[in-house]
Amino acid sequence: MEPGSVPTWLLIACMAVANYRATRLIAKDDFPPVLWLRDRFAGGWRPLTTREQRDLSVLSPEKSRVLRQTWSVETHDGVEERYVYRSRFSPYWLAELVSCPWCVSGWLAAALTAAVALTVGVPAPVLVWGAVWGASALLASREWA
Repeated sequence: MEPGSVPTWLLIACMAVANYRATRLIAKDDFPPVLWLRDRFAGGWRPLTTREQRDLSVLSPEKSRVLRQTWSVETHDGVEERYVYRSRFSPYWLAELVSCPWCVSGWLAAALTAAVALTVGVPAPVLVWGAVWGASALLASREWA
């Protein structure tokens, strides 16, 4: 092994964890700029964010009821969710790609594998892509993740 080089297994493991984190950011997290983009591209039912829950709790009961109707808030399986309409420019297939952890993980793994292959180099990039995709998608699709 050359000085400064990383073992292949460690590189793939780091890529899988990095891809998992990026997948979660795009498909699940409620970081405001990313959530805003996901709402515009994907739409649909999503759990209320912590801030939305706080906003509803500090309002008077009448204003809270009006805001719940405006936001289309309903309870599904004990979780308060809000329906968000996606933008007209966003086709159905794009909404699916942005909201599905398996789909997002695959495209991000391809981009990450290409970037690492061009900079550091990886043996059998197609196999590495599949390994990174599989590991990170399994992590991202878990309920606890």
